[in-house]
Amino acid sequence: TGLYNRRHFKDNLEREFLRAIRYKSELSLAILDIDFFKKINDSYGHSAGDYVLKEIAYLILQTFRKTDMVFRIGGEEFAIIITETPIEKAVVPLERLRKMIDEYPFNCNGNDYNVTVSIGVSEVTKYMESVHQFFEEADKALYKAKSNGRNQIQTNL
Repeated sequence: TGLYNRRHFKDNLEREFLRAIRYKSELSLAILDIDFFKKINDSYGHSAGDYVLKEIAYLILQTFRKTDMVFRIGGEEFAIIITETPIEKAVVPLERLRKMIDEYPFNCNGNDYNVTVSIGVSEVTKYMESVHQFFEEADKALYKAKSNGRNQIQTNL
């Protein structure tokens, strides 16, 4: 995908979290998970899964600003650190991205298929005590999106 990995994500997230706390700036974090990714690999092969990962990485990079940071943090999980942005404004490009992925014409080896994503979003608040809590809030929101039917965005608000 050409994206930074989980270790780079952890380092950057901690730095941005501490900066947001110190300077009372706005910071949002999105965690994106490809819905039913295993089914893509099982139905169309791992080359199709790799293709989906690369295309989604490309779509994320096209959607967000150069000042935002995009990472692949797991098999089919991505994280986006959205700097200087409160959660209600972070949801705008995230919803645009979610719709773009849902409507994107994924085609690999002559097979057309639909891909959707679930997204959880959190923002730094004055009540947060650690970067771990910031990440956990986004992760909980992601699981809420998945349990509510997938292909949607949920926040920690």
